[in-house]
Amino acid sequence: MTTSLTRHATVETGLACRMRDGVVLAADVYRPGGDGPWPVLLCRTPYDRTHPRYTGVARRLAAAGYLAVVQDVRGRHASGGDWTWHMDPAAAPIEAADGFESCEWAARLPGADGQVGTWGNSYPSWFIWQMAAARPPSLKAIATSGFAPHVLGCTFGIFETGIRLRWQHMMAVSSRRRAGDADWPATEEEALHNWDALLRGRHIWQLPLDGVPDALFGPDAAKQRQYWRDIHRELWALDRLHPEVAVPTLTLTGWWDRLSSLAAHFTGMRANGPAATRGAHRLVIGPWLHSVESREDWSGPRDYGPAARLDLVAEFRRFYDFHLKGIDTGIAAEKPVRLYLANDRGWSFWEDWPPPASRPVPMYLSSRVGANTPAGDGRLAFAPAAGAGQDGYVYDPADPVPSLVGADGQAEACDQRPLHARRDILVYQTPPLEAPLTLAGTPRCVLWIASDAPETDFFARLIEVGADGRAFNISHGVLRTRYLEGFDRVARLVPDAPTEIAVPMLPVGIRLQPGSRLRLDITSSDFPTFDRNHNTGAPFHSNAELRIARQRLFHGAVRPSRVILPVVADG
Repeated sequence: MTTSLTRHATVETGLACRMRDGVVLAADVYRPGGDGPWPVLLCRTPYDRTHPRYTGVARRLAAAGYLAVVQDVRGRHASGGDWTWHMDPAAAPIEAADGFESCEWAARLPGADGQVGTWGNSYPSWFIWQMAAARPPSLKAIATSGFAPHVLGCTFGIFETGIRLRWQHMMAVSSRRRAGDADWPATEEEALHNWDALLRGRHIWQLPLDGVPDALFGPDAAKQRQYWRDIHRELWALDRLHPEVAVPTLTLTGWWDRLSSLAAHFTGMRANGPAATRGAHRLVIGPWLHSVESREDWSGPRDYGPAARLDLVAEFRRFYDFHLKGIDTGIAAEKPVRLYLANDRGWSFWEDWPPPASRPVPMYLSSRVGANTPAGDGRLAFAPAAGAGQDGYVYDPADPVPSLVGADGQAEACDQRPLHARRDILVYQTPPLEAPLTLAGTPRCVLWIASDAPETDFFARLIEVGADGRAFNISHGVLRTRYLEGFDRVARLVPDAPTEIAVPMLPVGIRLQPGSRLRLDITSSDFPTFDRNHNTGAPFHSNAELRIARQRLFHGAVRPSRVILPVVADG
């Protein structure tokens, strides 16, 4: 163990936390200045407890009067044992037990007052839910972010090619080192540089995907290949844990988090959690990204005002000062849902999610000449056009629509204008709005489609087109047609037969301003964010054939393709 001093905390590194089977997990403890005792905030991570994303938050938590603990989970970095990842059903009982014991160990640390809360974004939040369901006695409240109840609610049953291959290459660094392989890349930073700058992500184009070299993933290659075969299975199902979580929860996400369906943790806990705590759960959504610990400076693509900037530690303090210190932070008197709608320039409070004032309102797709590209005449309107119409495009998986995402591959608000010339995107938009239009909830698309392929994809993307012409994505979703009858069976399209499909989408929260437009883009690819459908119906990971698909979208009174929006009435 090593002790060092910082401006606001004493840091003890390399503390040993011994598990029931003798495996030792490594942890660092950040102690506040002054006299204790203090509540504990515990983060269990697979991403290296010494990374700045954790050390910076931990020091701020210590400065705020919390004993902050960051621990490497089993089989990762300095901790002993073998790593079983979150895509393996065997992982849940292992991490529930490790979480229980780690929580009780942290509660007994010198200077601790016996109360424990949590923090940690993305994968670390999966560990939090497993721990909370095991009900360690010292756990009094939890804060989670960046991890949804269902993997299929994020991936839609499709492999996230770009981000998952990159992520697995990074994760392999620790696994290779533990196996005695000290070859380059030796750090996660080197692995990301290797993938982004040297390999330039070339393996995302591998045909078949099964041909990607095992060496990129080291000892974890078998995990990756098994996941390709399990891509249609629900591997998380964290909602089954909600009845077992007996403490208040804070659920935090951003409108541009690709896992923003995690808002269902709040609704699930309110509906199915123990009755005694149902009124204590809180949901916070703002104009933020997935990586809240390392991108606190990001507050949306437009100027949403200073209050839109995320202060993660401030959010923790409001929640934990009340639940662990008994300080009146005002949270008890607030409505449980706090939203920062894009363009609203301030917070709003609601009784539930989606807001009770939100109602489903359909907007119908139509065109006369053709909806290909924003220069077409595709329209969105509150009533279907008379008669029958259709638009078409050719989807070539050898030339997929490129993903517009952040540098790390995560979803981000990106100007869609670089795609304006692609004729394989159908564009439907309103005239400039004459009054504000507020959306808060989860939209979905109901489309009448036809394809000459036995299987294909249909993507839907909601877009805000500002009066300045900039066009930013605000929600998206996709249906792989093999899942038309559910994830547990394989469906095939009847060639060129009109078929009604429902495309699920991620939550949206925005107040569209007068002069702006609401736009809906329909296409068949978003690569490499999602695996490109080969249009053959064969398994995506073992198939090398690419087939062109000719797609049609029908609209009008007979086959009314539409997007169903969560509209909040003003006033």
